[in-house]
Amino acid sequence: MRRSCGLFLALIFILSASPAMLWAGEKETDIKTTTWKDIFSDVVGHYPLNIDQTNTSPAERGKLNIPKNWVFDFGVRRFIMSHTSFEIGNNAPPFQVPLSRLQFPLDTWWLEFELRRTCPRWSAGFRAGTSVASNIDRRFKDSDWLNPASPDMLTTYSESAMRLENSSIFRGDVDVNVSDWLRLPPGLEIRPLFAFEFQRFNLMAHDGVQWEVGSYNPGDTARSLDGYISAQALAGNSIHFRQDYYMYQIGLRAAYDGIKIGKYIDIKVTGEADWGPVLGYDKDDHLLRGLFGYINSSGNSFYFSTGLDMVFAKTITAGISMDYLNIRTFGSMHDVSRSQNIDQWNDYGVKAWSDQTSLKAHVSYAF
Repeated sequence: MRRSCGLFLALIFILSASPAMLWAGEKETDIKTTTWKDIFSDVVGHYPLNIDQTNTSPAERGKLNIPKNWVFDFGVRRFIMSHTSFEIGNNAPPFQVPLSRLQFPLDTWWLEFELRRTCPRWSAGFRAGTSVASNIDRRFKDSDWLNPASPDMLTTYSESAMRLENSSIFRGDVDVNVSDWLRLPPGLEIRPLFAFEFQRFNLMAHDGVQWEVGSYNPGDTARSLDGYISAQALAGNSIHFRQDYYMYQIGLRAAYDGIKIGKYIDIKVTGEADWGPVLGYDKDDHLLRGLFGYINSSGNSFYFSTGLDMVFAKTITAGISMDYLNIRTFGSMHDVSRSQNIDQWNDYGVKAWSDQTSLKAHVSYAF
């Protein structure tokens, strides 16, 4: 992971310096590019917004677009059909996988804020999001396969209402514009990027119902008859789950803004695809049993987004987008319970994963 990040940062260094080296002998254009001589002015300087932001003439092929300086963005995000989950296997005979699985839905509302600095050659941005609605639409599911004589038989199952408490997402990225080097058509941009994202979900299952089939204790035959099912109400808070994800991603960002409506409105189509390693740290607190579980895991993440923006008079942008994030990690779990004298590790079939699909509406201001 460190080697991949180092190689990508070295690529950014080379791309940033290359305009001064590779194209030094070419005729200068009226579009200012980042070189080491003017990198300070690129960081703190200002590019006029009263000139065209997009090259629209075929003669401008291979030239950089004029940037928008600073952009502040405010958005509302809705997660749909999303969850974060984990499961463990049985590290003793009959070694069934899974032994236990917990599925936490994430379908709720978030607010997001982003600040981005865009220059002709590169851009950097930081985004922060926080949950604003505590109640989650779908229900938490807890499933166990505890019968050693029938490992595929679901023996315990519960459903509960869910709350999302004090959860947050932070993402920062840096990209490099290579559109002119690829001789792309006017209005089309390709930007390789490096991004880091941190997610923290605080989830509380409460007020549920649990069903059990049989008892499965070796010496207990009183309740092991076929078809025996018992139900139990789980009043109040039952399980608190905190999941942290640390994601390091490389990818490509693309945009096309050569579509105009009238004199003052531009239409921009955007897209992004990223991949990279991810580290996961989870804490599972079974409040009714006094049992704590800690999971350390690692794996990969894949991110994809597409959107449509409408730019008004070069300073105001309103748009919609759809995002999908796929996370898959594997690791080990540490169970601790002082009351039950439990202190054990399990690395058999331990898996944590998350599928996050969201829709976002946003508005931004360039200055």
